[in-house]
Amino acid sequence: MENNLNKNTYISVISSVATVAASRVEGVASVTNDSGAMYKLSFKSLSKGIDIEINNLNQVIINISINIKYGYNVPEVVCMVQEQIKKEVESNTSYKVRTINVNVVGVVIPD
Repeated sequence: MENNLNKNTYISVISSVATVAASRVEGVASVTNDSGAMYKLSFKSLSKGIDIEINNLNQVIINISINIKYGYNVPEVVCMVQEQIKKEVESNTSYKVRTINVNVVGVVIPD
């Protein structure tokens, strides 16, 4: 049970780290859920739009949904999101990132 509790704690930490890392990438409008509902970055919403799995080899699989700002190159932003999340998760936890799947839900057009 202690191992499971530790894993759940790390899932929460990894979710927060990954969400903040993604939101700092230029061109990311927001982290969102698969339906496209946007969440402003706050403690309560840090895990919205992100799914974390830790496999038996202690490798992390991250699925994250984002909205991209209009005018940015989508593949470049996705690549930067993956690189930033990997860097931040691996430097802030004892886990290695195996996979980061970025789902672009929408494009945000400025007013």
